Amino acid sequence: MDVADLTLDELRLALAPGIADAAVFDGWGDAALEMAADQLGADRDVARLAFKDEGAMGMICAWIETIDRQMALDLPPEKLADMKIRERIRALVQYRLDAVAGQEESLRRALAIMAMPQNAPRALKTGWNSADVMWRLAGDTATDYNHY
Repeated sequence: MDVADLTLDELRLALAPGIADAAVFDGWGDAALEMAADQLGADRDVARLAFKDEGAMGMICAWIETIDRQMALDLPPEKLADMKIRERIRALVQYRLDAVAGQEESLRRALAIMAMPQNAPRALKTGWNSADVMWRLAGDTATDYNHY
């Protein structure tokens, strides 16, 4: 698919892994965004527009969303069905750890940004969403107080 044909939401997700790779050296800012745009072949101005007014938190949340989505593709419920619940959770947690292998510095920088008071609400929502994805993949269907 041509990068120019992507919607801004699709472009955000396409750029996110490249931004995370660049964040190791450049942090979660414009330099990482520009490097990812160049690697993807996207227009830098359009890439900036995809993260307009979201800054580093938008980039981090998009990166986490790409990991969540890939995890759901690689470990669908039917693949986990034959495992005990603790093995399912272990496999899902291990997947997430493996997904950021080699990007520990990007993750460290992301966590520092997420820990800032102004970012706490979005960071908590993002973390809850990832946990929800994992538990749903593991087979939890509860909707009452037993959820998790």
